[in-house]
This record gives sequence, C-alpha cells and structure tokens, in this order.
Amino acid sequence: MTTTALDRAAILRCVPHAGAMCLLDAVTAWDATRITCRAPAPDAAHPLACDGRVHSVIAAEYAAQASAVHGALIEPHTAPRAGMLVKLSEVDLCATAVVGPLEVRAELLTRSADACAYAFEVDDVEHGPVARGRLMVAFTLPGRT
Repeated sequence: MTTTALDRAAILRCVPHAGAMCLLDAVTAWDATRITCRAPAPDAAHPLACDGRVHSVIAAEYAAQASAVHGALIEPHTAPRAGMLVKLSEVDLCATAVVGPLEVRAELLTRSADACAYAFEVDDVEHGPVARGRLMVAFTLPGRT
C-alpha cells in the first residue's frame, strides 16, 4: 500500500461531510483498491452518540467515509462526489459500542459510474474488532436529484 498520509484537512476536501460529521482524522495508507484510516475515540459530544455512547453499528458510517475518501483519491473530482450509503450486508458487530480510537480499513470490491461496493473492517485500537462487513454507496449523478 502507498504510505502517503492525509490529515483531517485533506480528508475534508475529499468528502461531502463537514465539521464534526467528518469522523476520520487521518489516512495512514492507501492504494488503488484499499485504504486505512484513523479516527479518534468518540466522546459524549460525538454527532452520532446516543445517551453518551456510540453504538458499534456506527462503524459502518466510519467505513462509508473511508470509502468516500478512497474514491476521491482514485478518481479525483473538483468537488466531493455526493453519494448515499444504500446497503449493508454480511455485517458482524463484534462489540456493543465504539470506545477507543479506531483503525478503519476498506477494500474496493467493485466500482461503476452509479455505485461502488467495499468490504470493511473497523477495529478499536485498544480493544479489538468493532465491526466488519460490506457496504454499497450509490452516487448522485449530475443532472439527477
């Protein structure tokens, strides 16, 4: 894998998420088919926290954002490409909540003009696996709403 790292500012230029909704802090490695990212430990102010904690199912959003960054890196656009997480499959939640800092890995399975699919793994750096599975993102095509 390429070791070209990206910081949060570079990630914000790659994804349509802004402010606290951008959950990733860094890209640590990537190549044409894979990406590895880092995210800080969530706190009670996390935008997806419920009753002060972040449920492990939110790991899919971390993975979707990693896939968005990956897509921007392999297929650069002048602005972040809009898309929507439309399908999760084969999801295994290995923990009940996200507690510590995360390592997020995504591997491109397929990509077309309309959509992409990734396999993902999200690990709590201090406590082990959080979730793994597959996701599909449908792109918003120019001229369509």
